[in-house]
Amino acid sequence: MELTKEDVQFIDDFLKKKGVKYLDVRSELLDHLATEFEEKSNYSLIEDYLISKVEFIRDFAKKQRKAIHWGYQKQLWIQLGKFFYKPKFLLLLFGLIGLGYMFLQFFNLKEFGFVCYFILLILVFYPLLYQMIYYKAVKKVQSIQSLFTVTSLPMVLLHSSLLIKDLLGESSLLIIIYWAFSILLGLSAAIIIEKDREKVLEKYYQLINRE
Repeated sequence: MELTKEDVQFIDDFLKKKGVKYLDVRSELLDHLATEFEEKSNYSLIEDYLISKVEFIRDFAKKQRKAIHWGYQKQLWIQLGKFFYKPKFLLLLFGLIGLGYMFLQFFNLKEFGFVCYFILLILVFYPLLYQMIYYKAVKKVQSIQSLFTVTSLPMVLLHSSLLIKDLLGESSLLIIIYWAFSILLGLSAAIIIEKDREKVLEKYYQLINRE
């Protein structure tokens, strides 16, 4: 049974009533439900079919949100790994090591830690600027929200630095390793945001135009 535009709109309105607020998640669900109804459903009324799928809709929306979130977290670790085998990222890694070594010639460990803290602070908080610019998209699209929160782990390291500074003590090796890892993770998050920002925004505009 082929659906009309009114049927498709009815499905979309039904999903909104069931709390599926993110456009990208709702779009995936709408496509799935419309296709299944047309090809496999034994129901004659779209409303009866949708009522039978309420539990599926809740589970799908929940799983989709988690899949998007953890997908970006997985990308974060993949990007971090590239610093250790991709030529262009290896160059950046060696550049950071050289820069760190140079800083240590001019600053003591406490001052070095402060410089690294400031660098990580910029990497962690600069996505807030995007969130303010694209605040409407962030509220409506799960993939954009998850993309801009990919800095959550670097942020944890940023806050942890204040708590574990006594544990690091005066060991220059431990301090350098900690800050090198933290900054590389922050850079990885920034690279993912810049790489995917235009793509997810384009998807947002496409979804808005479909509404």
